[in-house]
Amino acid sequence: MRRSLIVAAVTAAPILASAVLPATANSAVRASLGSHAVVTAVSCAPGGVCAAGGNYVDASSREHAFVLTERNGRWGAAIEVPGLAALSPKYASISSVSCAVGGCVAGGFYQSQAAGGSHAFVTSETNGRWSRLTRILTAGKSSRAGTDVSSLSCSGRRNCTAGGGRPAFVVSEVNGRWGRAHEFGAEGRFGTATVSCASAGNCSAGWNTFVVSERNGRWGKPIVLPGISALGTGAGITSLSCTAPGNCAVGGTYRSRSGTEVFVARKRHGRWRKAIEIPGFTALNKARGGELAGVSCISAGNCVAGGSYAVPADFAGGAFAPFVASERNGRWGKAIEVPGIPPATATLCEPDTASCVSGQVLSVSCAPGGICAAGGSYDTPAISGWVAFVVTYKDGHWTKVTQIPGLAALDTAKVSGVNSVSCTPTGKCAAGGSYLSTSPQVGRPAFVVDENNGTWDQAHTVSF
Repeated sequence: MRRSLIVAAVTAAPILASAVLPATANSAVRASLGSHAVVTAVSCAPGGVCAAGGNYVDASSREHAFVLTERNGRWGAAIEVPGLAALSPKYASISSVSCAVGGCVAGGFYQSQAAGGSHAFVTSETNGRWSRLTRILTAGKSSRAGTDVSSLSCSGRRNCTAGGGRPAFVVSEVNGRWGRAHEFGAEGRFGTATVSCASAGNCSAGWNTFVVSERNGRWGKPIVLPGISALGTGAGITSLSCTAPGNCAVGGTYRSRSGTEVFVARKRHGRWRKAIEIPGFTALNKARGGELAGVSCISAGNCVAGGSYAVPADFAGGAFAPFVASERNGRWGKAIEVPGIPPATATLCEPDTASCVSGQVLSVSCAPGGICAAGGSYDTPAISGWVAFVVTYKDGHWTKVTQIPGLAALDTAKVSGVNSVSCTPTGKCAAGGSYLSTSPQVGRPAFVVDENNGTWDQAHTVSF
């Protein structure tokens, strides 16, 4: 019998990373910091500087947020977000990272010991040095349960926009100074905003069925995404990508008679067009359970998307398989299974499993005018486990899937995945996630890996 996906979608690695550590003496706490960790977000600036963030678990089972930076092709050691230790949080994690020329910003949440609510924060990096965290909501607002920086977009050094929820909010950094959070009233009451900026003061945000635009630093009124109600019910925007002011793409999920499907929509010259189902997705989605992990654009009308679709399987609840899709010159092609996943043999496949492949795309990223990459994890009966993969989109074609080089020797328990990818116009990409060792001393460490000109380097275990 095939092993089912441990948990759904992007929560898989973080949940495993939060597992309770084996008992250790106080003197061994420092050595255990990297034993249970996960990279949840990676971003690279056009110049090639990259940053990553995530969370690690200490010997007392507390979850801490960490950041690390790559400079001159070398990843440094991870550090706890400066200023967090003094707050003694119960839980903390980085949810998003965004880099531009001159620096990076990471954002996430922490939950205090005394209160049940979480607090949204950001921290900035310049020349490899991370700043003390800034809580970006007032104490009264940030005490609401669920508050988190779930999305970041930087258009230049010291000019970024953060989005999150709940309720849906956006907040901007202008010339290094974070302003007051803007909440979207009744429309954003139960939402979590994802953001993308084409330039400073010109951004878009989306959540649930709503989209909203910022022009010259002023946010407009949210509108319902055109055509979304005609597709089905329960729609939710999960990803947004803008390449120029007034030109964006958005994607998410909705429920129809065929099950949970995925949609995309285009914003052209400042006007949102009707949302459409990604062509061919329903034909793949035989067990009626879709998920869109992300959409990212090379230029206006040239984007990619990725996620998972449900297929029948030999265990309760079915299985997921990874898909990608691409848009060229404003026209979306058919969703396809990630190319090159090794086919299973007939003797290992149950009769009702069409492809005998499970997996998910958990992240996609495109560089303006450059290449795209997608990452996640997959399983076949021959593997009997979950292996991290990356796949590249270049010149209108997807390459065959690549397992992360060097990870097989580390991932002895065969439970690894890529949670985040990021690409630059110069042809460099980076990815991060976590893997699992059968050795209790090694545990579940985080990893990062680079790609240059089509070749992925050896995985690098994050050090603390």
